[in-house]
Amino acid sequence: MVEAWIRSLIHVKHVKDLTLVNCFRPFLVTSILTLDLPPKSFSHPNLKSLHLGRYTLKDPHGFDNCWNIKQLKLIAVFAEIEVFNVVLMSCPSLEVLVVDLHCHKQSGPLKIENRNLKFLFLSCSQIDGIEVATPSLEILTVKSLSCEIEKFVIANPNFQFNRNYWATGQLYPHTSYYIACPPDQDKTSIGHEVMMSEPSEYMKFYASMSVSIDLTNTKEVDMLKEVLAAWPDEMQELEILFKNSNVPRKEGETPMGRTKRKFWEETKPFPNGHFRVHTVWLFNFSGSKEEFALASRLITQGTVVMTMKIQPASISLSNKLEIEAAVTKLKELPKGHTELSIVMF
Repeated sequence: MVEAWIRSLIHVKHVKDLTLVNCFRPFLVTSILTLDLPPKSFSHPNLKSLHLGRYTLKDPHGFDNCWNIKQLKLIAVFAEIEVFNVVLMSCPSLEVLVVDLHCHKQSGPLKIENRNLKFLFLSCSQIDGIEVATPSLEILTVKSLSCEIEKFVIANPNFQFNRNYWATGQLYPHTSYYIACPPDQDKTSIGHEVMMSEPSEYMKFYASMSVSIDLTNTKEVDMLKEVLAAWPDEMQELEILFKNSNVPRKEGETPMGRTKRKFWEETKPFPNGHFRVHTVWLFNFSGSKEEFALASRLITQGTVVMTMKIQPASISLSNKLEIEAAVTKLKELPKGHTELSIVMF
């Protein structure tokens, strides 16, 4: 019956978005339905988005030749690791992948290789490791993993962050976000749209986040502001990695993407008056006008509660005194929280 229904929806009705969730009574294993579908069940060119929830996958045949699927969500899905890997290989056009997987036994790593993937959400148990090869990935959210950090390998030149899911020692959910928005691009990325579409799902209270940003690109600044403004009121850690384009500019130089409105000249709190984070890490700090303005606002408006840690950029010795002077000025600012400490390392 389920097989006939799925075929009717996809191959007769030509639906573009399909959500199929098994409603079962908790703690009753016999009520978990096993999907044993014929080959190419999900391969119709009209089907672009697929969400499966609370099923066991016996084999991957239903996903054969699924070039059509752009967004795939597998939530509370049980299978052998080999089945998951074949499913992901069979969907090479994925731009969004959300997985909450449960393997029957530990037997090798989960392999995610996709050149088009922009957004990746991971929550996996009973896995030996994860290998991610996604050169276009912009957002990686890790909710829960059973493997150690040594068994998590990601091949992406943009993800050069210092903090991650394991960094705090408490295994809080962690999001890594490489913000990339060309100045002449009107639409934000699909990854950003997905993240903002379900903030309660992807932005967790007391989680941590790493973000890479060009503060001279106002579109990227706006995207960061949107994410932080939508986050629950309290975050454990926030790492901000300044891109090299943030270094001081020559007089009269105007970077692309710059507008007359400058975020450091606004009177409203950034991102808002409610967001709080216990520890802020500022990496690649050059002491530029934009970086100093952002750091000072986080300090004076009470956004950072306990510690701000600053690592200078690897630049010439002549700029060392300028950076140290900027950090000294930050320490002298009136603090939104009296117990706040500011350190350079």
